[in-house]
Amino acid sequence: MEITSKSYLSQPNMVQEAILNLVTKDEEQTGNLFMVGDVKQSIYRFRLAEPNLFLGKYNRFTSQGEESGLRIDLARNFRSRKEVLHGTNYLFKQIMGVLVGEINYDEAAELITGASYPEEAVPVELLIINSNGKEEISNEEGETESQGDSFDEEELEQSQLEAKLIASKINDLIQGRKPVYNPKTKSSKPASYKDIVILLRSMTWAPQIMEELKDQGIPVYANLSTGYFEATEVVIMMSLLHVIDNPYQDIPLASVLRSPIVGLTEEDLACVRMENRRGSFYEALTSFYRKAPTEMNEAAHEKIVPFMENLAKWRTAARQGALSELLWQLYRETGFFDFVGGLPGGKQRQANLRALYDRARQYEETSFRGLFRFLRFIERMRERGDDLGAARALGESEDVVRIMTIHSSKGLEFPVVFVAGLGRQFNMMDIRKSYMLDKELGFSAKYVDPKKRISYPSLPQLAFKRKKKLEMLAEEMRVLYVALTRAKEYLYLLGTVKNVEKKLEDWEQFSIHPEWLLKEYDRQSAKGYLDWIGPSLIRHQDCQELRNGKGIGHLVPEEISNHSSCWKIELIDAVQLASIKETVLEEKDHLLELVKEGKELPVKLEWNEQVLSQLEYKYEYFAPSTHRSKQSVSEVKRQRELRDEESGIELQKKFRKPLMNRPRFMQEKSLTPAERGTAMHAVMQQIDLEKPITFDSITSQLTEMVQLELLTLEQLEVIDVDQVVQFFESKLGVRLLKANTVLREIPFSLSLPASDVYADWKGEEEAVLLQGIIDCVFEDDEGLVLLDFKTDGIHERYKGGYEEARLILEDRYKVQIELYRKALEEIWKKKVHESYLFFFDGAHIMKMD
Repeated sequence: MEITSKSYLSQPNMVQEAILNLVTKDEEQTGNLFMVGDVKQSIYRFRLAEPNLFLGKYNRFTSQGEESGLRIDLARNFRSRKEVLHGTNYLFKQIMGVLVGEINYDEAAELITGASYPEEAVPVELLIINSNGKEEISNEEGETESQGDSFDEEELEQSQLEAKLIASKINDLIQGRKPVYNPKTKSSKPASYKDIVILLRSMTWAPQIMEELKDQGIPVYANLSTGYFEATEVVIMMSLLHVIDNPYQDIPLASVLRSPIVGLTEEDLACVRMENRRGSFYEALTSFYRKAPTEMNEAAHEKIVPFMENLAKWRTAARQGALSELLWQLYRETGFFDFVGGLPGGKQRQANLRALYDRARQYEETSFRGLFRFLRFIERMRERGDDLGAARALGESEDVVRIMTIHSSKGLEFPVVFVAGLGRQFNMMDIRKSYMLDKELGFSAKYVDPKKRISYPSLPQLAFKRKKKLEMLAEEMRVLYVALTRAKEYLYLLGTVKNVEKKLEDWEQFSIHPEWLLKEYDRQSAKGYLDWIGPSLIRHQDCQELRNGKGIGHLVPEEISNHSSCWKIELIDAVQLASIKETVLEEKDHLLELVKEGKELPVKLEWNEQVLSQLEYKYEYFAPSTHRSKQSVSEVKRQRELRDEESGIELQKKFRKPLMNRPRFMQEKSLTPAERGTAMHAVMQQIDLEKPITFDSITSQLTEMVQLELLTLEQLEVIDVDQVVQFFESKLGVRLLKANTVLREIPFSLSLPASDVYADWKGEEEAVLLQGIIDCVFEDDEGLVLLDFKTDGIHERYKGGYEEARLILEDRYKVQIELYRKALEEIWKKKVHESYLFFFDGAHIMKMD
């Protein structure tokens, strides 16, 4: 089978090249190999990618394809604004060449604008921070010592400085509602956090940048493979577990007392220590807890008392129950889980705590148990240098600022891009090894003189080192190119230098260079990205700040000094950034104090009136939203009773009828009054009125009902046959037996005005469907009679005599009988002549007027 085409990336390795050569035709001009890629974005040399394979074909092929393969240049960019593309072209035309960079950034390599954006100047910003640090110390070869991905104290300061500056710029973008344009829909929207990405060469700075952004209230996310156990919320919870396991550990105990779980201040901790200066802190805490509080330490005592009581309870739970259950108990009782959810990045913090709970549960699924063993397991893991990545808590649509490496951003695009850490030095560790390997040159090592016991670089090693350095610099150029081309609209380049004045003096020599491409020696002497960016921009007319007000050399061509790219330079002192954070924190503390005091916040927004009108909006049809459109007679009666109780009318205590019958196993113990009433109504519905009504006949009919599964044996036991017989022997019962028409258990539905059903109805009138079941209706010569059976215990519940009971019961069932009467009269179009209640308890008959 012949392969007619083949996808070919710009970064193949030798194995892939060999395979492709075996399955394709040998002739380049008439071959069947189709290659696509951009060698300027080949940034995976550490994975053995070999960009020179693609580069050789790129240089050999022509646009006509007469004697070799055909080359088609796709230089038009449909992603970015022209300012981003022109700025990228301006930089790389000066720094990327064949010797240093492995490719000429000529006219064919330049980026051409393909996307249509609004015509407004959006300059690329270069932000240089002056940290006022010590001078760099160079080794004997003129190279500054660098430990690659190591993270010293000075770099920690640099990461915090750049994080403060990034946070300030992000706040300006969000609060200033900077527009972000979508070329596909040709519309703009205010910038949001998810439009922003921070690109780093490696993720060593990511945890510090994340903490700084969170402190300033900016939601941020980074997919870190480390840093889980350094997360503040995890540290606090692990400290609490250590204290529960053994409270005689001063550092974890102080950590918990100072944390939001207890909330002691430094002064409070000092007061606790004063109780016992020689013993452990826990002994001092115990003494403080047992001692009566004074006026000075009363606030601290109020916080410590519940903690000490809970600590004893938690220690007991740790000995008796599962670790995962203890953890969730701590989350719930301390309120710490809810607390971190309200902090910046709360969703991520809660995910970290849930991950700790999940890991504790997974640990217990093994043969190991107990809090002590779990803590020892974590300690051993950390001693080995192992860590766990932060819990995944965010999806692609989350509104957060993302931090990622330049490598992981390849192929992606973002409206706003911050490229940070440009002042960091390149990683030279591979070049400083005592031995080197190369696929072309082979192996090299230092020369060792065993007699003199000295070693020094050999000529092959120096050759290897030069070759490796040039390859590394070319790779770093391509990494920078990928970073710059991720931006769609706003591009910020950040770098920190130790002494900005000295750095500008070093760059001043480039302001008179007359050619586009900088000298090879200067380009290969670069120790970091700023050593390429600064010398390139110093010749641009927009970058006067880099020249200290001096002009551009007269030999510099106008096409370089007046290039179409647009730049904005800011030189920022570290002291300025410190004051920015202090101002932010002061404003934050002031707002928190106003919130605590319940005062109005001095925040004025353009949509204040709209928000206020929406908050004060009152729904016009509020009554229908709180009342049911279909209601039962029993529920209407119950609501009236509750309202009468609230108004002071003395009635017996009511309870709401359950929606479902109790399970059989519960009914076997004893039937509730409601269940006994249901059984009695079932009997009155099923009694055959054609047969003689006697004790024996009713007993026989009850037995049949049990056989037909109309009654259960438990229900049969609560039926009082004598009460049934007494009803039919009464004057009302005799009338029923002689009646021309008798209907039992009559369901009905009636549409009524809402105000007739609900006494508290307000607003526009609406119809409510009323449903109910009438126990019995019969018609004789005197007219239509409504009859309702009741199983209330009159003698037991009403001790004031029959007359008092009659008044209470009449008031209780008046609404129900009125609704039944209204339903019969409106549906049947007949007037109800009489209405009665029959109480089986005592065979009482009550006429309802």
